[in-house]
Amino acid sequence: MNYKNCEVVVFFSGGVNSFYQIQQWEKPFEELSKKHKVLYVITDYEVYIKYINEQKLECIYIETFTDLIEFYQNNEFPIVLYVNNSLKNFQSIRYSRGYHIHLNHGESEKESMRSNQSQAYDYVFTVGQRGVDRYKEYLLNFDKKKFIQIGRPQLDFVSKLQFNKKKNQKVILYAPTWEATHPSMNYTSVPKYGVQLVKKILENEKNILIYKPHSALGTRNEDAKLAHEEIVNIINQSKKAHYMPEQNINDVFTIVDFTFFDNTSVMIDYLYTDKPAAYIEVLADQSINMLSQAFVTINEKNFLNLNEILKTELSSDTNKEKRNEIKKNYLGNYKKGGSTKKFINNITKYIKKRSKKIKDILK
Repeated sequence: MNYKNCEVVVFFSGGVNSFYQIQQWEKPFEELSKKHKVLYVITDYEVYIKYINEQKLECIYIETFTDLIEFYQNNEFPIVLYVNNSLKNFQSIRYSRGYHIHLNHGESEKESMRSNQSQAYDYVFTVGQRGVDRYKEYLLNFDKKKFIQIGRPQLDFVSKLQFNKKKNQKVILYAPTWEATHPSMNYTSVPKYGVQLVKKILENEKNILIYKPHSALGTRNEDAKLAHEEIVNIINQSKKAHYMPEQNINDVFTIVDFTFFDNTSVMIDYLYTDKPAAYIEVLADQSINMLSQAFVTINEKNFLNLNEILKTELSSDTNKEKRNEIKKNYLGNYKKGGSTKKFINNITKYIKKRSKKIKDILK
């Protein structure tokens, strides 16, 4: 298999429930491929079939570790990108003739965003200063040179959705995360609060509910699965509620007036909108203290007052001033298109750097 004309590989290991991670980078990678040809390497056959039916960039299916290493050795790609934290990433990192760059699929204050796994990559692209500081706070062997701020290219491609509503109606989004792979990462509010939250939102005739959960919600916890199914059932019986599993979350943000979040990466992207929201606290986690100040916090102490809080925030947006400061720290300050440009320029920089390194080795 000869792909020597490709300069950038995107290594993707994950199931269909993780396909949103590919979709999220679709537009930035298409822009990148105009300058440096991009090739997807996919390790799951079902994902591979879905990809070739839905996406535009070239891709290849490689199942085994042996085939992967042989593939890399035969082509010697300058750059390998990673959009998640899959354990199989570390099989790919064995390849030593290119730079390995971790992008992830959004930043959050979850512990996976400050993991020592980041040390395995040559570089880690973060969104803003907070992304760098988070690693600095937690890594014992932090090296600031490997953490590069590029902004959030996805926000350069937001499209406004068409949505019909009456003038006095408010669109309320509930966007919970999933239960994750282990208890310390289980931030989903769905089993504990989800059903009652949805019912409370729909109590007000002026509210329109949009429900957009993480695509993997309910795959690892029966309580989360049952609560999710009950929420979908409530939505199906309501004339003013919508279940939107497929739409781009950043596009959905364009039509909402208020959002309920868990500790999740889309909470940070939402800062871009300058709209009010609520963070639903499930696990006490000091790492989210700064981000939570951008929004009102919902927990056991005030959940029963949810509708009163919602009414106040829609009219007053009590955290607006703090949110403007926090937004700069998390997202940086980029004009439209600026983040994508910086992303591509950095890829170009490391392709050139790698080329020089290889020439020096071969001297």
